[in-house]
Amino acid sequence: MSSKYSWRLSEVVILLVLAVALGVLWWGWTLFTTLTAPLNSIGLGYLFNGVWLMGGTLIPFLIRRPGAAFIGETAAALIEAFITQWGITAVIWGAVQGIGCEIVFAATGYRRYNLWTLILAGVLSDLFSYGLDFFYSHYAGLAEWVIAVQIASAVVSGVLLAGVLSYVVGRGIIRTGALRTLLPGSQSQA
Repeated sequence: MSSKYSWRLSEVVILLVLAVALGVLWWGWTLFTTLTAPLNSIGLGYLFNGVWLMGGTLIPFLIRRPGAAFIGETAAALIEAFITQWGITAVIWGAVQGIGCEIVFAATGYRRYNLWTLILAGVLSDLFSYGLDFFYSHYAGLAEWVIAVQIASAVVSGVLLAGVLSYVVGRGIIRTGALRTLLPGSQSQA
């Protein structure tokens, strides 16, 4: 008898495949965000962070197991670490972002994977990530209005990119039926 805490091999394989795909996507996203770098000076660079949080929202939306958010986000960040300039710092940020998401799913007892749960997970994850950035990048010296814009941008990105986009992409994947035999639990709750 399977419990919500035991993983099937198919779930592990799907998590790893999605983590690799997201890690490669994040490489491309890194290139995109270099184009938006001028927005950082006024705090709007955080509008694009949510894509880097999708390992912690999209993967658990599909797999629906305890630990999927943390493992998914951290594994994708590990892939990103090998192919971007971020190196091991990507894994540190991935772990912190994954913890932010995991807290939300744990608070629901790993029973709710709806749009609002993904949005909340995306926002908390982005706020955790911002907290790490705040200390690592020495934001304490920034003007208060820049910090406020950064936080507001992080929340918007957590809602739209990490939450809503993950939900839309996840539902699209489920609707294809490609995972029906591999992830039967996600089909009935989408």
